[in-house]
Amino acid sequence: MTDDIYKQAYREGGVEAVNALLKELFPDMSERVRATEAMEKTGFWEIDWHYSSRNSDGRDLGRVKAYLGYND
Repeated sequence: MTDDIYKQAYREGGVEAVNALLKELFPDMSERVRATEAMEKTGFWEIDWHYSSRNSDGRDLGRVKAYLGYND
């Protein structure tokens, strides 16, 4: 499961490591937004979104704020 690589990164370095991994895996910002949205939908990740009027849905960047699956 893709989510496992994010959980592993979190265990090794916290949310900073997860955000760095996302940036490495998805250098294109729009792809990173889609990946971050998918993470949020799992319910394991809290995302801090930045909004911009440049995009139709307003979101132009998200960063992982917290891991919510503490008992995993």
